[in-house]
Amino acid sequence: MEQRTELATTKELAKRLRVTPETIRDWSRRGCIPTLRLSRKAIRYDIGAVLAALSRASEKGGAK
Repeated sequence: MEQRTELATTKELAKRLRVTPETIRDWSRRGCIPTLRLSRKAIRYDIGAVLAALSRASEKGGAK
């Protein structure tokens, strides 16, 4: 069975996680969350992968 990936923009992800878009960009630059670059300017985030990365980071002591 095919698994669907839910992609979000920076703004959509920020709203879902209740943080600012700048926080999302910061986490992305620091490698805390995975990023999908569609073009030079278009960036999307796999919500499931981001949530998993944040969960792993919080288990290790919080890399937010």
